[in-house]
Amino acid sequence: MQLQYVLFILLLMTSSCFAVEATDLTLAVPLVAIIVAIFLAMMNMFAAAISDPRLTAWAKTELREFIAAIVLIALITGFFISSTGISTALTGSEDYIQESKTNIDEWLGNYNAAFEHVVRAATRIRISATYSPYINVPLWFMSISYSANPLGGMSLILIPLNIASQGLTNATFLFESLRLIVIFLSITAPKILLPLAFIARLIPFTRKLGNTLIAISIAGIVFLPFSIIVVDLMHDAINYPIPRISNLDILNADPISMTAAGIFCESSTLRTIMGLTDPGFAVVVCLPLLLIPPPFGTELFALCKPIVETVVYPLVMLLFQVTMSTLLAAWLAAYSAGAGEAYALDVFDQVYPFVRDVGNLVLMGYMDFILIAIMTITGARSLSAALGGEWYMAGIQRLI
Repeated sequence: MQLQYVLFILLLMTSSCFAVEATDLTLAVPLVAIIVAIFLAMMNMFAAAISDPRLTAWAKTELREFIAAIVLIALITGFFISSTGISTALTGSEDYIQESKTNIDEWLGNYNAAFEHVVRAATRIRISATYSPYINVPLWFMSISYSANPLGGMSLILIPLNIASQGLTNATFLFESLRLIVIFLSITAPKILLPLAFIARLIPFTRKLGNTLIAISIAGIVFLPFSIIVVDLMHDAINYPIPRISNLDILNADPISMTAAGIFCESSTLRTIMGLTDPGFAVVVCLPLLLIPPPFGTELFALCKPIVETVVYPLVMLLFQVTMSTLLAAWLAAYSAGAGEAYALDVFDQVYPFVRDVGNLVLMGYMDFILIAIMTITGARSLSAALGGEWYMAGIQRLI
């Protein structure tokens, strides 16, 4: 039988699995076996009646194939479907499919934790690299403005972090898909795909197709989970990378001017009062004087407002600007003396080992997926050839 017919029928069977609700096709296998047995018996009787040796030989051959199919179905059902002995002997767990899903969940947990560290590190470095203090000192008819960004070059470290996040994203999608395949096959293969393969194997005219479908089904519910378990055992024999940033707090630049300015910037009340300009500020400051009974309260308010507006408010603003200018100058002096370079080296010492481990982890993930695919596809091809089905699988064959 041509392989394209096999793939077409398999596609139809796979699509029908989504449409079946709580249906177990295993009960149809004995019914088909009885019908085939009756058909072969009738053909044998008909061959004897017409004395046709070729038809007699065909009936006897098909009867032997029918018995072999019954034995094959019994062996597969006994060893892989209804029994946990092989799973316990090979993996120590009665449910090897659940064991394989647990292994994939552990791999995905490692990817998720590494991705979380990428996000946290990138957030801290970006804040430090984009922080740019700005000072504006107004004079009589002019003002002096100054802005500095001595850590702007730290944004260069975000490039390898972005590449690391892309690699982790690809690996996560890959193994999330693998986990979905394992779950799908564990649900549909024992009750839908494998019974249909048994039925095709029992019918004389679709024997080769049935052998191929049996091999594919066994590969999906046996070879695939076992290959995942084998790959996970290989991780224990090597130094499996677990990317983590040991000290995330050291990625915070925490400049003095930023910390000091935070006191003013985080206070909404202070920001509102200082933003009222000189007339509004004077009104707010002198307003409590109106609580004094007139006419003294009114006179004190009228005396207070021009003083606060023309003297106090400019002095407060000047004090604030001088303080921030002093903090900025101190910060620039400290970073010019080597504090900025020390911070950059601290960031590099934390990020470089992490990015290296992420690269090794992503590469290991690709190698794991290739090994799982090779073991599963090779097992399916070998089993199909041993049963008498198709041995060449177009498309996926080139992977091996």
